[in-house]
Amino acid sequence: MNSKANNSGSKNSKLDSSVIVRVILGYEEYWRLMLILLMNGVLAATCYFVYASAAYQSQSLVRVNSFIVANDAAQGLPDGDRTYRQLRALSDQLMSGYLVLEAAKKIGIADSKTTYDYLRETTLRVCRVTMLDQSHLEILIVSLSPDVVRDMPKALVEVFEEVRLKMRDEYRQQAIQRYAQEINEVRKKVTEQLDNKLKFEEQSALASAQIEMERLSNIPVDIVRTKYRLKEHEEISAVLAQQGNALDVVGKLSLVSNFTDSEKDPLEAGRVVRKAGGAAPFTFSSPSTDKKVTQLVVQPNMVDGLKPWQELEKNKRALEEKIRFARLKFLDGHPEVQKLVEELKQVEAGLEIELKVALSAFELEKDRLAEKVQELETKLPEYHKSTKTFDVKKQDYDLLEKSQLAWDKAYEKLSQRVESLEFDSDSSSLTLEFRGFTNLRDGVPISPNKSKLLMLGCLLGVGLAGGVPFLLKRFDSSVVELNEFEGTLGINGIGLVPLSDPKVLEQLNRSPTIGSTVPNALLENFRLIRSSILLNKSPKGDGRVIMITSARPSEGKTTVSSNISWAFSSLGERTLLIDCDLRRGRVHQVVDASNAVGMTDLLTGRASLDDCIQKAAADNLWTISRGAVVPGTTELLNSGVFAAIIEELKSKFDRIILDTPPVLGLSETAFLQHHADGIVVIVRCGHTLRKDVEDAVQSLKKLGGHFYGFVLNGVDFTKRANHYYYYYYSSSYYDSNWDEPQKKVI
Repeated sequence: MNSKANNSGSKNSKLDSSVIVRVILGYEEYWRLMLILLMNGVLAATCYFVYASAAYQSQSLVRVNSFIVANDAAQGLPDGDRTYRQLRALSDQLMSGYLVLEAAKKIGIADSKTTYDYLRETTLRVCRVTMLDQSHLEILIVSLSPDVVRDMPKALVEVFEEVRLKMRDEYRQQAIQRYAQEINEVRKKVTEQLDNKLKFEEQSALASAQIEMERLSNIPVDIVRTKYRLKEHEEISAVLAQQGNALDVVGKLSLVSNFTDSEKDPLEAGRVVRKAGGAAPFTFSSPSTDKKVTQLVVQPNMVDGLKPWQELEKNKRALEEKIRFARLKFLDGHPEVQKLVEELKQVEAGLEIELKVALSAFELEKDRLAEKVQELETKLPEYHKSTKTFDVKKQDYDLLEKSQLAWDKAYEKLSQRVESLEFDSDSSSLTLEFRGFTNLRDGVPISPNKSKLLMLGCLLGVGLAGGVPFLLKRFDSSVVELNEFEGTLGINGIGLVPLSDPKVLEQLNRSPTIGSTVPNALLENFRLIRSSILLNKSPKGDGRVIMITSARPSEGKTTVSSNISWAFSSLGERTLLIDCDLRRGRVHQVVDASNAVGMTDLLTGRASLDDCIQKAAADNLWTISRGAVVPGTTELLNSGVFAAIIEELKSKFDRIILDTPPVLGLSETAFLQHHADGIVVIVRCGHTLRKDVEDAVQSLKKLGGHFYGFVLNGVDFTKRANHYYYYYYSSSYYDSNWDEPQKKVI
């Protein structure tokens, strides 16, 4: 068993054909159901074919003759766009319920009381119009009547022409009257808006407000620029104050001249500036202000020389170079050297004069800038007022203009609509021409289709035959395979018992006495279980006391317990089988023993141990039956009385087999497992639920139980899947490999 489990549990990269065969054979038990489902699918298709109504079909071609419309030509709309929109609109109109009903009335399959839904449900199943190209439509009709598929397409085209012309004439007359009234109203509105616009322009003086705003628009920018210049003047003054001693005349001139030269409005001679505080020549009081300020007329000697200092600085550097070369030739007292030094002094004196002039202009520039800022700030309120006035008037004017444009557009659209109705009043932009059928099936119905129904019926049957058994097998939670359940349960499978006649299984332990013939394969199954128990040593003892149990009743544990007892007795061991199921125990029936006295009598003290032990039919096999059912005796299994009995029996027997009640729902098994060296769980194939076995094993494991393994009972070898997988357990295997007949069971 272990080698088999290892082989099945190994993971190979190649596909194992035996696994495929097992899966296929696993569905053998459902072959009757699969056949019934397959036939039901075919039967459903046959019933549909017999009882379904026959449907006929026609496909017809309609040519669309399109003509240019005056309104589209005036707008310059491309012919391709116009044709595409027309065909889309035609398709929708031809499929509308109104036109379909009118066409049905024309061919006599509907009357004034017939509704579109009723027509679709009873006679006309499909009416579809599709575009083939820019000049052709296709009409598809599916009906239960062959006359309808022949007559409906042409009637639909004729009704479309009649209804459209009638509705167009009615609409045209109503629309022209309505649009004429609206045009008159719009014309009045346009004239009224134009008068309001002209009147507003006259009263609001919008042009004067705009001119005034533009005149004052540079005031904010000039204020920012002037303040920036003042800030720059302060920074230069700070540099001169901090580094005045460190800078030479040229450095100071560079700072001051750079500031005055970069001004866009330079200080010119003859200009009057106001100087706050201090006295200066040519001052006079201003009668227009109460402020006491000093006004200064800019003199030429104050501003002239802003540029010549650069020429002086250039001459100074030239003289310094000449003096350096002269001193290489002459002494300092030489006339040539003294002449150059004197010229240098004159140039430096000129630079000093230029510096004074530049500083004077620098200070005057500051006063001019301050005066300019003050003057501009006084004009700011006037600027804001003019801007606000212009914005309000401009907003009102824009509203009037937008209103004027809206009425102009409305008038233009209404005029175009009236022109379109006038030009297109006598002829349509397109006509429909019925060109005949491209496909007409009014003799042989398109539905139901025999071959298609047969194929669908077979597919339905195959789907049901494969799907339903798969779901049944998928949701079957019973235990069916020994090796598969080993990994789930966590304990070893130590053997299996074929599905056999219960009488044959019960006769196995006493067959030598009654002279019955038991299949050798059945005998070997219990010998294999015995060997697995002997090879699995128990950590709790020497393995003399073995407990046989199951998760639920009717798992076959009593029959298996008696036959395992026979298997140990056949080795020559003195074996005792004890019925510990004090409620429903039936060991006495299986081993053909008396139930007059038994375990209940032994536990209650009404009988001695020697009175309860009975010799079974097989050699070396004894048994203690259940005895009469006495309420409360199950509690004694967890008492010292039962423990003393087991200890005494160990001295008399080599092997003790305990046939116990099921684990789930009863408490005796939990007590008895403490007296056993190991546990064997009986699982009925295809009957016991996986969860029940797992719960039973987990319950006993928590109490410290040791498991020899589980036995899969009732394996049906008539199923090909079980025979294929457990072929060496079947009787045919032993019949072909066991030449000597087994007359005596040993």
